Amino acid sequence: MRARTLLAALGVVVLGALALGRAPSSGPARPPVRGRGAPAAPAPEPSAVPVDPARIRDVFRFADEPRQVAGPARRPSATSGEEPLASSSTTGLRLVGLVRRAGRLVAALAADGEVEIAGPGETAAGVTVLSVGEDRVRVRRADGREETLVLP
Repeated sequence: MRARTLLAALGVVVLGALALGRAPSSGPARPPVRGRGAPAAPAPEPSAVPVDPARIRDVFRFADEPRQVAGPARRPSATSGEEPLASSSTTGLRLVGLVRRAGRLVAALAADGEVEIAGPGETAAGVTVLSVGEDRVRVRRADGREETLVLP
């Protein structure tokens, strides 16, 4: 009886292997052959692909180029009372963002690679913040000049 049980179990295993399309193999698996018997060329490793370092984006730096405007720049008229907006490339000071802290809007200013946060009446990056709007900040420099910085 024991022999019959062993033969039946072995038969079930063989039938299961055949049903799955796997026959017991005696050697290591060979790579599939393509075409007229020529083996497939190995795929290049990801590290073998040349990378141009100049084309990689540095996520830790802001773009230094001024934003391009489609069309002629609008000049403020002497009668309108508007003041020209400060260009980030000429002043060294940039408005890089706006943040809400304790229910009030404060400005994130970048100067010399450092970002400082200041609200109206506070001093940061060598300027005093006069007012913070939804897309611009009014600042006073140490020499008394007032400028308006806009978001890029």
